[in-house]
Amino acid sequence: MSGHPEPLAGHSERSEESAPARGKLRDGSAARVVAKYAAFAKLGFRQARAEPGELLGRIVFFAMVLGVFSAIWRAVAETGALPSRNPNEMLWYLAMTEWVVMTAPLIHFPMEEDIRRGDVAYQIARPASWLGSRFAHGLGALAVRAPVLLVVACATAWIYAGPPSSAAGLAAAIVFGLVASAVMTVFHLAIGVVAFWLGDVAPAYWIWQKLLFVLGGLLLPLQFYPELFVRVARLTPFPAFLAGPASLATGEPLMHAGVLALTLALWALVGWIIARGAFARAMRQLHVNGG
Repeated sequence: MSGHPEPLAGHSERSEESAPARGKLRDGSAARVVAKYAAFAKLGFRQARAEPGELLGRIVFFAMVLGVFSAIWRAVAETGALPSRNPNEMLWYLAMTEWVVMTAPLIHFPMEEDIRRGDVAYQIARPASWLGSRFAHGLGALAVRAPVLLVVACATAWIYAGPPSSAAGLAAAIVFGLVASAVMTVFHLAIGVVAFWLGDVAPAYWIWQKLLFVLGGLLLPLQFYPELFVRVARLTPFPAFLAGPASLATGEPLMHAGVLALTLALWALVGWIIARGAFARAMRQLHVNGG
């Protein structure tokens, strides 16, 4: 009987020693995963920086859009058609919505090319999720576009409309606009998976884009629309992408910051579930058809 405690004690010591070891392994594994996708994000960042022409085109188009709509809103204000609306606030609203739209990377088109050329066949064999790597790559491109286009948005709006009515509201709009661009990228991921069935994602993106413009309130705040329209729009993710963040820069926010944060988090989860589910189904069909 006296010999039993020693092995048990030794076993306990080995267990106590192995628990930190297992923790270190888990920490190391998590660190490797983060580093792996950070590398994809860095690649997207470098590629976006290596294409200044594409970014310059966005800058010129952005400035032109704000200039045109500045003249339109001033003309509308002079007619007295919208007495309760400040045309300067309307231009700042448009600057924020356009910034969000133009910042979100169109990752579904490179995904379509991968699928068309068959490159996805060896990419999914890598020790990294194809969806995760594409999303990280898009976030890297977003990190290049967002600050540059934000400067263009704020500088152009300031020139045409003067300073924003609320600096705090503008800061909140910028923070939520960045989050909205990232969540939109998740849905672009889901659109890219559609290429497994359609081959061309342009029709799906065209429908998505038009719904975003209308239900999201790209040009006009949703408060301009009938109440029934607003209720229907709130059942979709689009108001949280555009009208929600941009309206924080005006005197009439569409929703409170806390509600907007929860809404964006919910739609990010929904978008990821859709993308993962569609990709898993596509992989099953590929395996059934022999790859």
